[in-house]
Amino acid sequence: MTFHGQNILVLGAGISGTGAARALCRAGAQVTLSDVRPLSAELTSALTAMGIRCVFGVQDSPLLAGITQVVVSPGIALTTPILRLATEAHIPIVAELEIAYRLADAPIYAITGTNGKTTTTTLLGSMFEAAGREYVVGGNIGSALSEDVGEVSSAGVIVAEVSSFQLETVHTFRPHVAAILNITPDHFERHGSMEAYVAAKSRVFENQTAEDIFIVNRHDRYCRELANQAKSQVYWVSTQDIVERGGYVRDGMLYLRMDDRDIPLVRTDELQIHGEHNWLNALTAALMAYTGQVPVRVIQGVLRVFRGLPHRVERVRQIDRVTYYDDSKATNPDATVKALAEFSGHTVWIAGGHDKQTGIDELMTTARESVCAAVFVGEAAARFAHEATNAGLTEYVMADSMETAVARAKELAARCGADVVLFSPACSSFDMYRNYRERGRDFKRCVNLLESGQS
Repeated sequence: MTFHGQNILVLGAGISGTGAARALCRAGAQVTLSDVRPLSAELTSALTAMGIRCVFGVQDSPLLAGITQVVVSPGIALTTPILRLATEAHIPIVAELEIAYRLADAPIYAITGTNGKTTTTTLLGSMFEAAGREYVVGGNIGSALSEDVGEVSSAGVIVAEVSSFQLETVHTFRPHVAAILNITPDHFERHGSMEAYVAAKSRVFENQTAEDIFIVNRHDRYCRELANQAKSQVYWVSTQDIVERGGYVRDGMLYLRMDDRDIPLVRTDELQIHGEHNWLNALTAALMAYTGQVPVRVIQGVLRVFRGLPHRVERVRQIDRVTYYDDSKATNPDATVKALAEFSGHTVWIAGGHDKQTGIDELMTTARESVCAAVFVGEAAARFAHEATNAGLTEYVMADSMETAVARAKELAARCGADVVLFSPACSSFDMYRNYRERGRDFKRCVNLLESGQS
């Protein structure tokens, strides 16, 4: 699709917004970039020099004058007043992800789900890289996909992590291969209900045809229901059943099943990433790579050496016979339930952050059986404490900062004989930090202070 001559408003001047503004400007559009907060003078000057009009501050109706399309950054809800005005004026609102698709020449391999997106996306990108393929990895993983797609010719591949926020306002987005890893309660503060959240996730495959591939988790009930709606070829991944087409685990071995033949990959104990959820992530990445013509030996080699991601149950260090783990990327209850399952009951758990208002009954029941004590911190601390008490987990303390939380966790570990302190917040980071990475780095900093005796 051509953008030449269009008058486009890009809302949100974060990574996605500034990337979309630059990409659209290069495609010949007249671009206005707007945010309620100003950018640095240096970045504003660079954007202006490209011909992008930058408008910061109040966003009201004059901003929409002459606009033919609004591109919305994923962090901006559709209930924002300026977007309501655009809707009333019948101005199309599209996602940055939609712009990326319209600008792309290469096929897109899109990965979504509540948990495991970044691990699977990074693993798939590593497989294409090891195979010597022309590729790019982008999207919700921390870059603007609309800018990244310009780096790849039609002979390459685009590996995209996509979120429900990004999918909410797509229209023609059609990945050649799409995967939904799992769907568990998350982002109710944005979507309002589980039904709306599932509907947003489902948009990853809604425009696919019989020429495309849709990969789903056989164990997830929402995924199974969505698979019945697909017009594309459905492939399954499972850790329990031998599937007719897709990937599965049997007797400790990962297999692909394609064209009525079983292709052995690696044993589960050869993987550097642990847990059945990571077996499913590995199978999904392997299946996507295989459909993308990556040789089996390359897939096997990457599976054996891939060590996982920072801030995903990452060992920080051991202090006084207690090992500290950073799981800052656990931004919802289901991710934390999986992390807690990796350890015995001799664990002190640090949790809390920006409260997404998702249910935490199962989380607290798991914690009651899995931890000897907890520290709650951040905006969600009071609700977590209340629900912990209801679940029968009464050994907990409150903290008002990361440094205090880590110090209290050390005291609790000594008191109850714990050998693990696990920071797995089950919340997003936006009450205290810009993102989970910044939060994880601060946790590590505080752990290092413990060793030096400064906390």
